[in-house]
Formats: sequence, C-alpha cells, structure tokens
Amino acid sequence: MIKNQRAFTMIELLVSATIIILLTTAGLISFSQASISSRNAKRKADLETVRQALTLYKQDNSYYAAVTTLNFDTLVSSLYADEYLSESALVDPKNVAPYIYQAICSATSGTNCTKVTLRATLEPDSTTYDILAI
Repeated sequence: MIKNQRAFTMIELLVSATIIILLTTAGLISFSQASISSRNAKRKADLETVRQALTLYKQDNSYYAAVTTLNFDTLVSSLYADEYLSESALVDPKNVAPYIYQAICSATSGTNCTKVTLRATLEPDSTTYDILAI
C-alpha cells in the first residue's frame, strides 16, 4: 500500500521565499531610516544642550566667547571647564568621532561674540541645521 505524500511544489516555495525577501527588505529600509532619524535627533539635542550652556555662560559674562577662540571644540571644552556642560567633548553617534560642528559669531561687541550660530550637518543629504544663541 502506497501513501500519498504531501509536499510543497516549487512554485509555492518560490512564492514563499519571495514574500520573505520582500518583508526583510522593507524591514531593513525602515530600520535604516529610523537609525538616520535617531542620529539626527541626537545631533540636534547636542546642539540644543550647547546653546543652553552658552545662554547660561552669557548670563554670567555678558558675552558668549572671544571672537578669536570661537571654535566649536574649544567652545565645548571651555563650557565644560567652566562647568556649564557635563561632557568635555561631543561625539558623533555614527562615526564615534568628534562632531564637525561650526560655531559662527553672528554679532560682536568689541572682541566678544554677542550672538552665535551653532551648525551641524545632518544625514543623509548633508542638510545644515542651525541653532541661534542670542
């Protein structure tokens, strides 16, 4: 007596494999976009933290920094040394390297900045993001 064996046909296996591949691809694309959004949110939050520290510094000193020392890394180190920031350096969430941020003196009073623009480059299209500290 021979039993009928049930098995999947080649078409059924191909259709199943195609569906799994499509779902996996959609999931990877969503994860990639979520990762980019998360890193950009971290960059924006870090800029906001520096802006708040600069605001506190300005309240105490009437200016943000001397025009000659307005380099982003120097600015962050100075704010950390003066205890306005809790971190001595800000690290990029993607590269684990220092940010390539800019601190631009927008207005001056003598040799001191009275208005600073903080700028970061966002992913994936290198859009610039500015925060103004007035």
